Amino acid sequence: MKSTVLKYGTISGLIMAILLFTTIPFASKMGFTAADMLLFFGKIIAFIPIFFGIRFFRQTIGERYITFWKAFNVGILIVVVCCVFYSISWNILYYWVSPDFPDKYFQFYIEQMKLHGALPKDITDAQTQFAESKKVLVNPLINGAYAFTDPITTGILSSLLCAALLRKTSPISNLPVELKDANQN
Repeated sequence: MKSTVLKYGTISGLIMAILLFTTIPFASKMGFTAADMLLFFGKIIAFIPIFFGIRFFRQTIGERYITFWKAFNVGILIVVVCCVFYSISWNILYYWVSPDFPDKYFQFYIEQMKLHGALPKDITDAQTQFAESKKVLVNPLINGAYAFTDPITTGILSSLLCAALLRKTSPISNLPVELKDANQN
């Protein structure tokens, strides 16, 4: 299982890293809304290897059978490997490639709040919250932990969906206990 998880998790993680490195540095030029949409749909695409990883595991190691929970386990482990790639990529981008990205994104966020008629108190609260977040995210470990959790929800949903689609129990496991014992003798 380890080689399957590492192989498909790495594929998924590389897709995610390429997506980040091709989107974040150019987000202010392409527009933050477009960049957000691209990143969201890119995360979904990056989790396609979960399906192929579970299917590969079922066909080879599982001898063409896999339970829902075993498939979900394989899927979640692929997601964890992918999230490690995502976290490392985000830290590289945050500290070295585009260190001004958070400030530019926050300016865009404030402009959107003003455009949609936010109250001055709400804008001030958002500015205070951003300043506090920026202080916390100076630490690369905390920043990496936050980045690790970013794609996890999409990954869990993808794992659940793939596990449900690919589960296939062996015909022997569906037999009554008496027939299982007779079948094993």
